[in-house]
Amino acid sequence: MTNFVKEIQSAAMTNRTSPALTGGERTTFSQLWSLTDSFAGGLQNRDITAGDRVTIHLSTPRSFLIAVYGTLRAGCVPVTVPPEYDGRAVSRVLSETDSKAVVTETSPIMSLIVDSEALRVAVTVDSDARMGITFPSFLDNGGMNGSNSRTGIDVVRRSDDSPGLIAYVGQDEREPLAVVYTHDALQAAATAGSSIQGTAGDDGIETHLGAAPLSNPVELMYGANATLVGGSEYRSVAVPDVETIQSLLVTTDIDRAFVTPRQYRAVQASETSVDTRPLTVVESGTAPIEGRTVDGDDAVHLWGTPETGATHIRTPVDVESDRLGRSLPDVRTRVSSGPDGDELAIGGPAVMDGYFERPDLTSETIETTEDGRWIRTGVPVQVRDETIFLETGSDVARPSSTLS
Repeated sequence: MTNFVKEIQSAAMTNRTSPALTGGERTTFSQLWSLTDSFAGGLQNRDITAGDRVTIHLSTPRSFLIAVYGTLRAGCVPVTVPPEYDGRAVSRVLSETDSKAVVTETSPIMSLIVDSEALRVAVTVDSDARMGITFPSFLDNGGMNGSNSRTGIDVVRRSDDSPGLIAYVGQDEREPLAVVYTHDALQAAATAGSSIQGTAGDDGIETHLGAAPLSNPVELMYGANATLVGGSEYRSVAVPDVETIQSLLVTTDIDRAFVTPRQYRAVQASETSVDTRPLTVVESGTAPIEGRTVDGDDAVHLWGTPETGATHIRTPVDVESDRLGRSLPDVRTRVSSGPDGDELAIGGPAVMDGYFERPDLTSETIETTEDGRWIRTGVPVQVRDETIFLETGSDVARPSSTLS
């Protein structure tokens, strides 16, 4: 029995005064851990307990991470939602997950409150709080062991295979679609994320630039979680446009930054000369694969889907030749026969447990063999000389994942 957030606690105890979150309000590891205690205390004060779900619909990285880790400390399950979801989609998420709490920037929030029977509290961040409670007010309590709860417990234990994250990643037939990760998967992803070095040397990542939204599971699990578990600094970007990314690459010491292909192309196309080596381009395996690099491409490409997690590191040479690339630790690959030809299947400790409340789609996607569980990605591949090549320019079978 464990809880992934114990890894954050360990880092906080070792690096108390070191910066954990920067780019906005500077937050040390000690401060971050204290804030998650207050968030967990706010949930407990409203009888929101282990196994309950908390929906997080935020674009502010600091508030987002406090809410995620505070939810985990209370033994609850964070439900992350892309910022671009409108009020109607968020309402659908609240109803589908029976969330007891929502943390949101949505304004007004009346429709969220009215349409969700299970909801006990709506926490607003930088928005109208007349129908909810502001984020600072929600955090204003004695923590998990305040006057109403002197249990001595600072992290609620959960089983390794219990849900640790429900991440909404896109839409299936215009309905919100989510994948579920266990606490084990969160731990495995953080471990794998630490192996993606950027320009860091043997001492590991010191500063990670979060240019992709934290609702992107790769940014959260392999970026923020991996960085913070390692005791390093997560620098957020309020407005991740090309000018801001370029400025930070020039003016700050950045070891690694996850960027989307669109962001990377914009940086490359700019007339401003910057060192792009820290950039790691997060490729979505479920988007049409361009398969060709731009001139001067020297970035690492990180390939995967929300269903599989990040699975492969691709060099510019791999991208140019359509090779899948080098697998991250403990990732397994095989070629599975599909209705439209050979497709890539992925196994490993960080793959999803399944789609949330989509049993038929889960059954179609997960294949169990004597070698274990495999995620059928729907990505068409070819095998030549025992090497897997992606079929570029193909429209893949599942439109659910939107990480590009």
